[in-house]
Amino acid sequence: QHGHGEEALQLFEEMIEEGMKVDPITFVGVLSACSHAGLVDEGHCYFDFMSHDHGITPGEEHYTCMVDLLARSGCMEEAEDFMKTMPIRPTAMVWIALLGACRVHGKVELAKHVAEFILELEPQNDAAFVLLSNIHAAASRWDYKAKVRKIMEVRGVRKKLGHSCIEVNNQAHMFVVEDASHPQTKEIYAELNRLSLRMADAGYVPDTRFVLH
Repeated sequence: QHGHGEEALQLFEEMIEEGMKVDPITFVGVLSACSHAGLVDEGHCYFDFMSHDHGITPGEEHYTCMVDLLARSGCMEEAEDFMKTMPIRPTAMVWIALLGACRVHGKVELAKHVAEFILELEPQNDAAFVLLSNIHAAASRWDYKAKVRKIMEVRGVRKKLGHSCIEVNNQAHMFVVEDASHPQTKEIYAELNRLSLRMADAGYVPDTRFVLH
């Protein structure tokens, strides 16, 4: 999640060498690390290692990680083939991983078909609607974007607010967009502004293509 995929895999290897017991959650972290680092071959190896060497039956989360790994790396056809060979029916979570990759790689037509599968499984899935809407927007297909938003309105689907959480001194702090409820809001926004200026001075230019509309 923080861009240290290879370090995560090294730590996992050390765990194995020390004889530490690993479980399905461990492999979710390992496969996720492979996905974020673009390590396709390693992801395949760890996926097989999980079942063959540790007797762990892959679950929804593991299949989702593999589809995300393949599709995020640009192996869209391989991701689709992988889904076809899954012993369980792909869930909305798995399809969402593929839809997210369609956004990254600009696969508009594929995105439309993937969204159909998701909404067949979960007609009120707000993530599918929002992703599809933004894929159309990124491709300047404004009429299609408007149609998606209209369907959301008719069905009463509303985008859930995104949020993030951090833990400081054993206390959890949750933040949402334009949140002003935190007792240290003034200091928090001052720090964000300071960091934004430092980033701009360093030459950082944000990529706004995938900002949710």
